[in-house]
Amino acid sequence: MQPRLALCGNVFPADGPDAVLAALRGSVRAWTDGLKAAGQVGPFGFGLHFSASAAAEIAASKQLLAEIKQAMAEADVIAWTANAFPFGDFHASLVKESAFLPDWSSPQRSEFTMQVAHLLAELAPDDDRPLSISTCPIGYGPSALEHPDTLKHLLFTAACLQHLGKQYRRDFILAIEPEPDGNFERVSDLATWLYHHIPADLLPQLGVCWDLCHGAVVGESAAEILQTLHNTGVRVGKVQISSALAIPGHPTAESLALLQSLTADPYLHQVRGNDSAGVASSMPDMPAFLELPDASQWSNLRVHCHVPVSRSEYPGGLQGTPWKEAVGQCLNAGIRDFELETYTLPVLPAEFLAERGQVGTMVDESLSCIRALKLDTR
Repeated sequence: MQPRLALCGNVFPADGPDAVLAALRGSVRAWTDGLKAAGQVGPFGFGLHFSASAAAEIAASKQLLAEIKQAMAEADVIAWTANAFPFGDFHASLVKESAFLPDWSSPQRSEFTMQVAHLLAELAPDDDRPLSISTCPIGYGPSALEHPDTLKHLLFTAACLQHLGKQYRRDFILAIEPEPDGNFERVSDLATWLYHHIPADLLPQLGVCWDLCHGAVVGESAAEILQTLHNTGVRVGKVQISSALAIPGHPTAESLALLQSLTADPYLHQVRGNDSAGVASSMPDMPAFLELPDASQWSNLRVHCHVPVSRSEYPGGLQGTPWKEAVGQCLNAGIRDFELETYTLPVLPAEFLAERGQVGTMVDESLSCIRALKLDTR
C-alpha cells in the first residue's frame, strides 16, 4: 500500500471559519502551487485543524462546509487526518500548557473530538483507508490520568467512533499523542497503558500519534516503539515527521542567544539533557532553563521546538534531530500514514527559515518528506 503524507494544518490559524478558509485560499494554495512548480502532482494530503469554536460553527452550517470543500478542491488538497489536540486558538499570543485544556477528564474534550471526526468524515476522500484524529496525551502532568472520568470519556469516544465508522463505512482511529511533560511522554508507555485498560472490542479505535520530535526529546528510540506496538497490537494513527532542536555538546553564547529568541513565541519548549553534574535532567520550559546559573554547562540538549525537517544544521551549533532513519523503520514495519508537522514556522526566528519564508520552507520540507517516503511523482 502506498504511503500517505499530509501537511498538518495547525501551522495556520483556525480560530474561526474565516481563518480556516483564508488559509486554504491563501497559504495552502501557495504551498501546493510551489509543489507543482517543483514537478509534483496533486492532490496533496492536508491535515485538517479547527479550534473548537470553528468546528462547532462549521458543523452547524451546510454552506460553510460546502465552502471548505470547494476551497480544498481549489487548493488541490485532500484530508484523511485531522489534528484535534489544540482546543482553543493555537495561534494566540500565549498558548503554553493551555494547549492541553480541556483535557480528557472533561466531557468537552470528547465532544470536540467527535465534532472534528464528523467534519473529517464529510471532507475525506471516498476510499477504504483509515481516518485519524490526533489528540492530547490525556493531559498535562499526571492529574488527568488519575481523574475517574478520563477513562470513561475515552471509552465513550471510542464507542462513538465505532458507530460513526459504521455510518460512513470508514475506519476511525483516535490517535493519542505523547508529549514531553504530558500524562504520556513515551509512545511505548501509552501503548502499554492502552493495551491494559481498553477492552479488546474498542482498542482498534484508540491508537497513537507518534511525533518524531517528541520521541527525540524524551530519548525514545524507534526500535523500542515499534517493538512495543508489535507486542501490544496498538495501532498507529499517524507518524508526525518533525525535528527537535539539539546541541550535542555544551551550548555556546551564540546558541544560548538563539534559544533565548525562542522564549518570545507562544509555545512550551521543554528541555532535556545532562546537567552540569552529568545527570539526565529536564526543565518544563525554555525560560526556566535559561535562568539556571549552570545552563551553559548542560550537555546533550534536546529542546521541544519543531524546526524545519528540510535542514539539519543551524547557527550556533544548533542541529535538527534526525528523522529519516525512523521513517524508514516505520515503512519497513508497515506504517503508511505520515504527517509533516512544523507548527512553529510562523513564529520561528529568521535564522531557522534560511530566507525561504513560511511557504517556501513548507515546500522544501514537503519535498524532503516526499523523497524519504519515495512518493516523488516527477
